[in-house]
Amino acid sequence: MAEGPQLRRVDTEGGDVRTLECDVDAAWIDINDHMNAQYYGIVVYRAHAEFTDALGLGDEYVRETRFGKVVVQTAMTYEREVRRGARLAVDSWLLGVDAKRLHFFHEVRNFGDQTRVAVSEQLDLHVDLETRRTTPMPPDVLARLTRFAAEQCAVGRPEGVGRTIRFPRS
Repeated sequence: MAEGPQLRRVDTEGGDVRTLECDVDAAWIDINDHMNAQYYGIVVYRAHAEFTDALGLGDEYVRETRFGKVVVQTAMTYEREVRRGARLAVDSWLLGVDAKRLHFFHEVRNFGDQTRVAVSEQLDLHVDLETRRTTPMPPDVLARLTRFAAEQCAVGRPEGVGRTIRFPRS
């Protein structure tokens, strides 16, 4: 199994990996003259697909092993609005991994001023596509991803990991 493409780190000492750069499409702008919430999800999905491929778990891995991964939990936090004509960048993290689970975090940034506009955190499960059940990753894949996650997190975890919605009681 190939190691996957070389990931372009934003911070060469570890930390996030640039997984996507894109322009905000005019069709993504809503009546409020900012990017509609559904398109943040599309941007993150595209970045997640690129990151998955770069980690060696993309289409080639699926074809060779008949294993894949599925998203079972996701949380998106919108921090700043994105306006017409913006360019976005997504920086991604593999925060943790065990035999069957992968914990991801994606930071969406305004490419121009590098302000963070949104974050998405998600949990994926490794599955056998024949049985449609969770299954452990091959030991070499697990070892490689464990090392990668440890290297990424050696500089610290991104702000906002593990946020939950809390509504004050009345």
